[in-house]
Amino acid sequence: MTPRRGCVLACMTAAVAAAAPAPAHAQASRTCFVVVDRTGGSQRQVDQGGGYVHWYSGGGVWAHCRGEPTRWYSDSVAWYQNLDRFDMIGNVDFEDATVELEAERASYFLSQERLDASGNADLRNVVTGSRLRGPIITYYRQVAGVRDTAVLAASRRPQIEYRSERDSAGAEPYQIVADRVEFRGNTAARAWGRVTIDRSDFHAKGDSARLDTGVGSGLLTGSAQVAGGDREGYTLDGRDVRFRLDGRDVTWVQAEGEASARSAEWHVEADTVAFDLENDRVQAGQAWGDSTRARAVSAANTIVADSLAIDAPDQVLREVRGIGTARASSQRDSLDTDPDWVAGDSVTASFAPDSAGRSTLAAIIAIGTARARYRVYPEGAEEPDLSYSRGNRIVARFANDQLLRVDITGATDGVYLEAERRRRP
Repeated sequence: MTPRRGCVLACMTAAVAAAAPAPAHAQASRTCFVVVDRTGGSQRQVDQGGGYVHWYSGGGVWAHCRGEPTRWYSDSVAWYQNLDRFDMIGNVDFEDATVELEAERASYFLSQERLDASGNADLRNVVTGSRLRGPIITYYRQVAGVRDTAVLAASRRPQIEYRSERDSAGAEPYQIVADRVEFRGNTAARAWGRVTIDRSDFHAKGDSARLDTGVGSGLLTGSAQVAGGDREGYTLDGRDVRFRLDGRDVTWVQAEGEASARSAEWHVEADTVAFDLENDRVQAGQAWGDSTRARAVSAANTIVADSLAIDAPDQVLREVRGIGTARASSQRDSLDTDPDWVAGDSVTASFAPDSAGRSTLAAIIAIGTARARYRVYPEGAEEPDLSYSRGNRIVARFANDQLLRVDITGATDGVYLEAERRRRP
């Protein structure tokens, strides 16, 4: 803010003229009573009748609202008393107890306590440190009797560095870009049109977005996506994506509507997919749906069920549980078009890390109407035999993603088909 200076005689005359009393109905509706502190050039006043005047001044004008911590400066002004509007033109510098704003032009609608700024507008929230820059910014001030919460609105793809009032000093802000945005108070934000929200540990986009750091929740709608900051982390896509915050930490994300989730090792698809997070890494997940059965796919394994529960502490896959007509299949390689499979009312696949730290299949357990179809390669055979088994419980054990042993218990039966042998000489 340009420093205020003491008022000289000419300034006092202008201030008295500018602050001439308006009719009683205008006084009753006004919350800001303008006092012109100083002018650096000439002034003129035009009588509009009915006790109203239009007042113009140039050469630099300093003013404030009487009895409030509100100050502003501009190169020139036009005060339309009958409209309760104060126009500022050129090098506008405005501040109150909450914000500091610079712009090329601004209009202050006094009875509405609304400031419209345009032309390289740059607003900083002095309470949180948030910053908003754009072609057009509208600031609805928090004033007793007018509104109990300050509102900021901006259009034409403003850029925002957003911090909550709960953030500590120097905390990394969210970088928000959208066609238009609205902020209510110091905790709630909304955005519309090609929205992106970025932080080093969080990246999101959608057609629209809502963020409320006060209650710790967020929502993206329309072609929505949320991703972690880790290159080998998680990415969720869906029609809508919801997330929860604990302070600055994202603790839970959920994609809804043709949901898809990816991590370094797995791809999960369902109507709805949700992850529990800690330290920007997946700890557990769930997938379910009505129109789309839940599916988890890796390079060698696929699990399909009505719903899936995933255990992945610190983003290392340990177990996938399929509930409801579940089936797990395992391919020998990328060219394998007829993989082995195990199915049942429920299927649990457990994983163990190999020497490189990659999760590899260790066992599959099927329970309830359990079935398995797998290939057996006798020594020296070029073509495998085929085994089909049924039982109450089937346990298939693996090493290096290759089948080692199958155990079947409870009401067992099955078929073993030998392939024609063409043994090497």
